[in-house]
Amino acid sequence: MKAHNDKALRQKYSVRLMSNHKWKKFFLVMAEYGADFSGIEYHFTDTEKVFFGNAPSNQQVWDSAIDDPVKGCGGPVEYKHIERICIPKSYSYQPYENAPTTYRELNLERFLMELCKVGEFPIVRTDRGIEILGYET
Repeated sequence: MKAHNDKALRQKYSVRLMSNHKWKKFFLVMAEYGADFSGIEYHFTDTEKVFFGNAPSNQQVWDSAIDDPVKGCGGPVEYKHIERICIPKSYSYQPYENAPTTYRELNLERFLMELCKVGEFPIVRTDRGIEILGYET
């Protein structure tokens, strides 16, 4: 994944809402209270393509990056390249090939309650779930 340099990020976005420290706190709470979260949409600064993934484990949360919970990224993703993350209220999956589709609800309220204990985050509630904003245009 080709990343924007710092100058390009400053030109594209007016405000960076999440520092590396804040992303790390966010993902550590997710690893503990949202470890079963899947169907997460990861939006990056250098592409319109939406990537899907799951919550990282504690070991995948680094000081300046997350280590590969996002399918198709091919490795760690620096926090500064996360434009936003969308966590759905529920997601669908097939446990095995040709299985019927299964729907799973995510406990977003518990996650948000625990997140509030460690700080304030740029979160937007939507009909589909929540969005965590990394940047503002």
